[in-house]
Amino acid sequence: MKTRCLLLMIVCAVLMGYPCHAAAAAAEYFSAALSATSVFPGETVRVELSANSGVLAQGDLPAAFRTRLEYDSARLHFLRTETSDQLQSGSFQFYDDGESVTGVYACDGLSAPRLNGVCVAFIFAVPEEADPGSAGISVQIDQTADWAERLLPQYDEETQLSFSIRPALSQDASLSKLVPSTGRLRPDFSPDIAEYELRVGSNVSSVKFQADAADGGSVRVNRQSLQRAGETTEIVVTVTAENKKSKSQYLIRVNRAEPPDSAEPEESARPAPSSPEKGSAGTHIAEKPSSAQKNGGSGTFKSSGGSSSKSASTKSASSKSSSKASQKGASSPSPVYSETTAGPEAVPAGGTRNLYIVGGQADNLPIWILACCVMVLTALTAWNAWNSRGKR
Repeated sequence: MKTRCLLLMIVCAVLMGYPCHAAAAAAEYFSAALSATSVFPGETVRVELSANSGVLAQGDLPAAFRTRLEYDSARLHFLRTETSDQLQSGSFQFYDDGESVTGVYACDGLSAPRLNGVCVAFIFAVPEEADPGSAGISVQIDQTADWAERLLPQYDEETQLSFSIRPALSQDASLSKLVPSTGRLRPDFSPDIAEYELRVGSNVSSVKFQADAADGGSVRVNRQSLQRAGETTEIVVTVTAENKKSKSQYLIRVNRAEPPDSAEPEESARPAPSSPEKGSAGTHIAEKPSSAQKNGGSGTFKSSGGSSSKSASTKSASSKSSSKASQKGASSPSPVYSETTAGPEAVPAGGTRNLYIVGGQADNLPIWILACCVMVLTALTAWNAWNSRGKR
């Protein structure tokens, strides 16, 4: 007897618990969820409405329902809805009054589809001026009915969704630090100065920068390598703000110095100093003229029309200097040149004549003196011709 009573109690418990389990499962047919639990001002929030066909009781197939979403208009702005391919075009209609969105689904086909997964998504935007903190959206699903317009209240659902609004992202797109790996920026770095110059040596082929963005921004440097020596390279540093919207750029002109061997071609192009001519007796040495030569050579430059005594003394002096030069050239391994700045230098040509270059001792004759001389000579010539004609 006791055994029978125990079995009856177990059967009754099972029969009584089954409808409760089925009702609990049926209550979870609809569900609502947020796409994110933390957002920034300017971002969007999605409320996705899903159906789970696996919990439907036998013979139950919802063909219509109504959903209502209530939100804080100071923190959210309703944008639009998106429906899945399960819902026929035009079968879902919605209305927004600024504080709540009401949508109605009614199947207008020959039979109701078996909904499963995400059916409808409601998209909201968080305004830029939204205060940080927590916010919520109330979701209510009711008036669930089948194709025969029979209400299925066991599938109605009401959910409270909450999320947080984080402080707005920084819009500052400036640098807090900019340091080159070599050299010094001109002018000194300042977040408000956008253009700089940097001078480096000719042996520097690349420059790196330590660049830090302000308030969590990001930095990108377009290049590190430099142009050839003597050229200018422009390096651009791009700063993106934390909000990914604001951007700014800094320009650094890197001037690479000329290579040190660039001046050699100019020096080699200059004419080399003239060397003394070599005669048959060897290398001649330029000597300082004697006192007799100075006295004879004072005044303006004179040609071969001078006195014979001076020419003879000059020739003897030249011969002596040539012989002395030959002896010195034979005894010493290399020629020795003596320089003087006080008087003219005599450079022997072929060992027989000396050419004295005298400068800065007499000014050029004025043109009018030359003209007068020409006129006087012309007059004398005419006078002589006239006298000779009269005598005949």
